[in-house]
Amino acid sequence: MSQPGASDEVQARQAAFGELLASLRTIRGWSQGQLAKRSGLDPSSISRLEAGTRAPERETVLRLADALALPIPDRDRLLAAAGFRSIALDDPLISELGALLVDPNLPAAAAEDLRALLRVAIQFARTARDSRSR
Repeated sequence: MSQPGASDEVQARQAAFGELLASLRTIRGWSQGQLAKRSGLDPSSISRLEAGTRAPERETVLRLADALALPIPDRDRLLAAAGFRSIALDDPLISELGALLVDPNLPAAAAEDLRALLRVAIQFARTARDSRSR
């Protein structure tokens, strides 16, 4: 059962979060009890989160992500499913970049140039990361 007075939107978000959490746990072959132990949460909390009857707090989502050893993209997906900002968006440069890219006042040519620069920067970073890990 959902929280009293919860809107349909909140209920849908809780259900989506629960499905994603269950999926991430199942991929690892863990029981709810194993995730609870690794995250330091009560097993009944994991059960309620996965059932979509409890809304997680941001700190709870981060504890679960740490326990699951999620890479940043999956961590951000889990945060977003719970209705929280991603870790990447906490970076002021990333936030400003995102705002610029969706700004209707930014001329289309400038937006395309910005995207081209981003593609170059991403390729540069991937190459540097991959050469370092060799």
